[in-house]
Amino acid sequence: MGRIVIIILLIVGGLFAIVYLWPKFKNKSTEIKYMQTKKISELREAFNQMQQSGLEQSYREYVELKGAAVSDQPIQTPFSNQPAVYCESKLSQVTSERERYQDSEGNWQERTNRRENVISDEKSSQYIYLKDSSGDEKVTIELSASGCSLDIQQTFDRFEPRNNLSNYSFFNTFSFSPYGSETLGFRMTEKVIRPNQQMYILGEAFLSGDEIHIGTPTDHGKPFIVTTKSEDDLVNATGRNAVLALAGGIAAIVVGVLMIIF
Repeated sequence: MGRIVIIILLIVGGLFAIVYLWPKFKNKSTEIKYMQTKKISELREAFNQMQQSGLEQSYREYVELKGAAVSDQPIQTPFSNQPAVYCESKLSQVTSERERYQDSEGNWQERTNRRENVISDEKSSQYIYLKDSSGDEKVTIELSASGCSLDIQQTFDRFEPRNNLSNYSFFNTFSFSPYGSETLGFRMTEKVIRPNQQMYILGEAFLSGDEIHIGTPTDHGKPFIVTTKSEDDLVNATGRNAVLALAGGIAAIVVGVLMIIF
């Protein structure tokens, strides 16, 4: 019975990779590679032309933008105290707990289990914008929109023993409850968009009032990408994912068929 389940999982998984994942990554790579970058000033001119026809509020355009990330309210990251326009921070309590268990021979043994329990997972909520060299106008990036593929760099990852927490102002008003028999310390991570960091965005531009926003396309087959990676890095990574999905899918189906035959 277990062998049959494995065969089914291999074949179904392989078909999923070939039929769904491979075309998805391939189309995404092609979309990024052949899109022409648009300036914000050109985007504003397009909306101005639509305004003359009274269509500016219904006009939407799928565009590729490049520029610098800015915010009217820059923040300080909670752990590393670095300036940022956007931050995702996670705090995990690291515990150690001794456990008694029976080994394969029925003898009682002891082991120590180390666990990480996420107790805080925060995303900054202020508006962030994109500016380019074509003028002073900013485009609002809708990071919280459904379907947003946000790919930013992890800039901080540190474990601190419990005795060192006084080095971080964040913990001055912080209290916690022990999850295990002993709290070893805390692991802190941050993913950050820095002020004026170069960004690549692929999404749908539209007006909200008189401001240009970029968010999730109405065509759900098109991606909404916000990343600190370069276009070349993004194309290469997506292309590799497409190749891996195709090769992995074929390999899974071949192994499944061989298990049926033999």
